[in-house]
Amino acid sequence: MTAVLDKNMIEKALKELAIQEPEYVNDLIKQLGEELKIAKKKRLEEIVKEDFEEYGEVFKALA
Repeated sequence: MTAVLDKNMIEKALKELAIQEPEYVNDLIKQLGEELKIAKKKRLEEIVKEDFEEYGEVFKALA
């Protein structure tokens, strides 16, 4: 139950901040979007690397 209260408090604070400092919040959202994009790309690269390591011999045999 505490986690729900914490989320509600954070949501309320973020809404208040968005009203008082809209440019700051907009910049923060853009920054978070870029960081998320980078994290997703990094994870995809890790998955591909793992697949190549796991199936490397098969790929070589097919080539």
